[in-house]
Amino acid sequence: MTRPVAGALAIIALTLPAAGQLQGLHYLPPGSDASAGIEDLVLIYHGQQRRVEWTCENLLPYVAYLDEDGRPQDWFFDGFLFIEFATDDGVFIHHYREETRLPTIDDWVWLAECWFRPDAGLAGLEQAVAQVAAAIGPEDRRAKVVITLPIPLAQDRAFGPLPGEEGTLDLADEADARRALAWYIDRVREQWQAAGYEHLELVGFYWTAESIGGGYVPLARWTSEHLHELGLRHLWIPYYGAAGYNTWRDAGFDAVMLQPNYFFTEDDRPLSHFRTHALRTQTAGTGVEVEFDTRALTDERFRGRFYDYLDAGAFYGWMTDALLGYYEGGRAVLDFYHGGDEGRPLYDAVYRFVTGTWEPTGENEFAPLAPVDRDPRGNLALASRGAVVYGAPDVPEWEPGITPEKMIDGDIYSYGGMHGFTAFYIPGSVTIELPEVATVARTQVMLFDLDGRFFRYRIDTSVDGETWRPAVDRSEGEWRSWQVDRFEPRAAKFIRFTCLHNSANPICQLVELEVYSD
Repeated sequence: MTRPVAGALAIIALTLPAAGQLQGLHYLPPGSDASAGIEDLVLIYHGQQRRVEWTCENLLPYVAYLDEDGRPQDWFFDGFLFIEFATDDGVFIHHYREETRLPTIDDWVWLAECWFRPDAGLAGLEQAVAQVAAAIGPEDRRAKVVITLPIPLAQDRAFGPLPGEEGTLDLADEADARRALAWYIDRVREQWQAAGYEHLELVGFYWTAESIGGGYVPLARWTSEHLHELGLRHLWIPYYGAAGYNTWRDAGFDAVMLQPNYFFTEDDRPLSHFRTHALRTQTAGTGVEVEFDTRALTDERFRGRFYDYLDAGAFYGWMTDALLGYYEGGRAVLDFYHGGDEGRPLYDAVYRFVTGTWEPTGENEFAPLAPVDRDPRGNLALASRGAVVYGAPDVPEWEPGITPEKMIDGDIYSYGGMHGFTAFYIPGSVTIELPEVATVARTQVMLFDLDGRFFRYRIDTSVDGETWRPAVDRSEGEWRSWQVDRFEPRAAKFIRFTCLHNSANPICQLVELEVYSD
C-alpha cells in the first residue's frame, strides 16, 4: 500500500510550522526518484548462520500484511535492504577492528554470493512476492531491492587477488579500492541476471559504514558515480551524529535515512531527543530510520520506546513525509506476527505506521519544532567577524574536531560524539572576545545533545574583561540542546560562559555560542 505523502499532518505543518516541518526545510520525501520509488525500506539481515533463514514463509509477513489466518490483506514494505556486516567468524567487512583479522577476498566472495542461496534470501523474497501478487494483485508487482557493499579498508595493503587475476591490491590506494568495489558490484549483478527474478528489481547498493570521514568521501563519491552509470542508486543510513550526515550529497549518495538511536540506550532518553533529531533531519534533508527489535514484545520498557517512535513520527511528520528505513533487529516483525495476543498489536501498529494511518497513543507530549530566532548574519560572536575564544584548552588526547574555535564557527549542526564542538572541564569558563564593544541583548547556545544529558550554566558580560555583569542564570533546572536567552541590553566586548554541570561527565561540550544585539 502506498503511504499518503501529504495528509492532515502536512496541513498542520503549513499552518503551524512548529508541529511538522520548518518553513524552508524538509525531509527527503518517500517514493522519489532519489530512492528509486522506495517509501518504506526494511533491513533484512542475511548472511551469517545465526540469522533467520529468510524463506518465503518467513518473509511473507514483511511482503504482505497478513491477517491472523495468514491471508494477505495488503502489501507491506515496498523496499528490502539485504544487509550483512560481518562473517560467521566475526570479521567486519565495513569497519576496521584491530582485534580481528582483515577481511579477505574469500569473505567478499562469500558476501556477494550469500544473497543468492537456494530458497532463502532473494529466492525467498521472489517466492513471497509472487505468492502475494497472485493472491491480491497486481501480478506484475516487483519488490525493490538494495544490496550491501563491503567497504575497502585502507588498512589492507595486500587484498586479493581478485578472482581470475594475479597480484594483490592496496586498498589504501583509491584506484585499487575502486577496482575491488567494481568487481563486487559486477559479481552481484551477474548473479542477479542469472537468477532471472520476475518479482524483484535491483535498484541500488548500500554503503555499509554508518559514519563517513573525509578519507572515504572520494571513494564513496566514485562509487555513487559508478552506480549511476549502471542505472542504480547509492543509499546510506548514518547513525545520529555521524561524520558526514549533513554533507551526504558531497559523497554522491542518492538517499539517506538518519538514525535517531533512541531505542537502544541503557538509560531512557527524553522525548525531546526526537525534536532534535527532526531538526537535524530536516536541515540535512534526509529520511529517517525507525528502530526497534524483539524486546518490544517481551519488555514493557522497550515496548514503550517502540510506541514513542510511532508517536514521534506522526507528530513531526516523518511518518508520511519522509523516506523511511526500518531496523527491526533482524526478526522483530516476524516475531510480532507470531507473537499471539502480545505480538499482534505490535504487528498491526507497524503496518498502520507504514501505511501512514497510525493514530498516536496520546501518552506522549512532544515539543513543537518552533523555528529558532536565528539569523547568523546578525551573530556578533563569529570567528569570521574577528571574535576569538579564551579559556578552552586544546587537549591533545581529544579528537582534532574538538577545538576552541568550534563554538564560534557558525555551524550548529555539524557535530558528533567526538567532533564539531568546544570542550573544557567543569567547573570552568570560556570567554568570547568580540572585535569591538557592541550592544548585546541575547545569547543563543547550542549544547551537546546526542543523548539525554543536560547542562547548567551562567553567562556574564564585560566591557573591559575585569568587571563582569550577570546576563543569564541557568544554574537550576535541566537545559538541553538549543537555548535562547534574552537579557537587558548592555555594552559588552567580552562574553563569559560558565559551565556548572553536565549530567553525563565533568566536561562542558559547547557546540556554539551566538551573541546578538537585539
